[in-house]
Amino acid sequence: MIIKPFIGVSVFIVVSLPSTKYQKMIDFHTHQPPVDNDSSVRSLLISEVDKITPHDLFTIGIHPWYTEEMDLKAHYSLVNEFAQRSNVIGIGEIGLDKHRGAPIEKQIEVFEKQVLIAEKLNKPVIIHCVRAWAELLELKKRLKPEMPWAIHGFRGQSELVKQLLSAGMYISFGPESLNASEGLQESIRTVPLNRLFVETDDADVSLKYLYTTISKIKRITTRDLEENINDNFAEFFG
Repeated sequence: MIIKPFIGVSVFIVVSLPSTKYQKMIDFHTHQPPVDNDSSVRSLLISEVDKITPHDLFTIGIHPWYTEEMDLKAHYSLVNEFAQRSNVIGIGEIGLDKHRGAPIEKQIEVFEKQVLIAEKLNKPVIIHCVRAWAELLELKKRLKPEMPWAIHGFRGQSELVKQLLSAGMYISFGPESLNASEGLQESIRTVPLNRLFVETDDADVSLKYLYTTISKIKRITTRDLEENINDNFAEFFG
């Protein structure tokens, strides 16, 4: 994924919804161009906002990577302004990342303010989290949000999965699933079908192959996986 300095401080996600139930596979989070046979939640930079049509649905959020270099007050206003549009269906991706971005204390402040926007406007939240799981779980416990949260690109162990599920979160698995360690396979098996999403993220991989692989890991049919993810998508973005 190529991100231009500063310009990408807020990430737009364009969502193409299936026109009929169970018609298409859903890619929960991708940076790749849309594919005719699937429905995708696609990441765009602010510089690409002109690609969004009035018929597109999208989400907006301040990514944790950019919390160090931005005018936060201006970007809170931007998120709040755009989030009130009828075709904005969620806040994200937002989150915590101890490898990149501002000190974790500042990231927590930015994350919390965006969660409050999500709660005020009844929007679900899509989360990027790297090595800050304890902080994320504590925020979930303290803030007690009514809107659902989803972790995108999860690659951790099953014990962490259990904690996230207990906190009421959805979990999305990406390209790492194609060559999954036994630990990641166990994580995939641990997530119930009604809390699961699948994504290609920034990898040039086949969504169909990803669905097939995850179906095999969970020992279900691809059709069952498709149907459950369609249901989850409708429930999450409600």
